Amino acid sequence: MNNYLFVYGTLRKNQPNAFHLEEAVLISEQASTTGKLYEGPSYYPVLVDEEAFVYGELYKVTDEMMETIDELEGFQGDGKDNLYDRKIKEVKTDDGEFQAYVYYLSPDRKEMAVAEIEYGDWKVHELLKQDEVVYFAYGSCMDAERFKLAGIDHYFHQKLGRGVLKGYRLLFSLHLHDGGRADIIEADDNVEGVLYQVPLDAVDYLFKREGVNAGHYRPTIVDVQLGDKLLKNVLTFYVLEKKQELTPPFHYAEEIHRGASSLLSNDYMQRLEGLFGEKFGVEGFKEYIDSQKKK
Repeated sequence: MNNYLFVYGTLRKNQPNAFHLEEAVLISEQASTTGKLYEGPSYYPVLVDEEAFVYGELYKVTDEMMETIDELEGFQGDGKDNLYDRKIKEVKTDDGEFQAYVYYLSPDRKEMAVAEIEYGDWKVHELLKQDEVVYFAYGSCMDAERFKLAGIDHYFHQKLGRGVLKGYRLLFSLHLHDGGRADIIEADDNVEGVLYQVPLDAVDYLFKREGVNAGHYRPTIVDVQLGDKLLKNVLTFYVLEKKQELTPPFHYAEEIHRGASSLLSNDYMQRLEGLFGEKFGVEGFKEYIDSQKKK
């Protein structure tokens, strides 16, 4: 029998216990459910069944895999002296909602919940302990002009090259007063962007620019292809409340195109031009493209 399992800590991709799920089927790496995430007394986080959101991955697993995970999580059965209690919860993904098993810290062990983890994402929490991170930009942050205007371009001078995020699609699902902003969603597609190596000071700027505290985007961690090398645990941003796609304003489309033109593939540039010129019909974009071709 197959079951759905939501994981939020060391069972996730590139984490110490991920090998337990090597044979499982990954349904979504951008899944969420209810619960508040805390640092634990050891190297792993703990999840408490409280009003908040936690982000992680959703897998399809067999009964045999569940037995292994039960043992790992210290779950002996309902009503037993468990380290974690196993509950069925609604888990949200870009592809719909699932009923899945989630392991919550037993109320009798609440002293293990040491400190709340900001943003509800263990991998983000761990990444931000580093002095530098790799950042994947797929929207206007590909454009250096905005960095120069903000006086922080020195943080973004180390470009690693063209990144390819596999298993995602570009869309414009964040609604602002003047139009849509870029987002990514899990899909059978690829998104290209610019990879930067940046210090933590740059991350502070990005969190403000992306409106993380305002609830526009949340930080998330993905794996991105750089040439023939897969870069693991790369920072990028994900729209929290995705809405129907909205036409972006011209200045935003121009920033994306200008930033993409130096590194992204010709095929992807054509896709962007098709999106802005044909699909959305961004006012003034076709004229802008014509003027670029004349240079």
